[in-house]
Amino acid sequence: MTTDQRKFYRHPIKAPIRLREVTGTDARDSKSEDISSGGLSFFWPSFLAKGTRLELSIPIEQQLFKMKARVAYCRKDGGMDLFRTGVCFEDSTSAFRAKLAEEIIQIRNYREQMRSLRGKEISEEEAADQWIRRNAENFAKLLG
Repeated sequence: MTTDQRKFYRHPIKAPIRLREVTGTDARDSKSEDISSGGLSFFWPSFLAKGTRLELSIPIEQQLFKMKARVAYCRKDGGMDLFRTGVCFEDSTSAFRAKLAEEIIQIRNYREQMRSLRGKEISEEEAADQWIRRNAENFAKLLG
């Protein structure tokens, strides 16, 4: 899928994900490659047919963000023995949960950047406050 075919801007976010086919029983782990308010992509060891329904979760600390999605595309990656797989969220609740998980990851990354730049730790609250002030308008667009 080319960038111009996408409805949503994708953010490169490497986050652990767990997924399971709705019709299956075994959950398996992967890592997201990018995420948007419409879906996310990841690499998977086997082909998943377009339209396959999935239950996804993103664990962040003591929280588990659960989402429902459908496979939008799945294609063999030339450089690896894996399939690059893109999914779209099935409902607005799943999209919101993914966005919230993304923001938490972004705040963590921002906190680490500030620690590297300043040479000292900043609290999670301070990092979140700064991140929210800088990016609240973008997050509000998802709600409106």
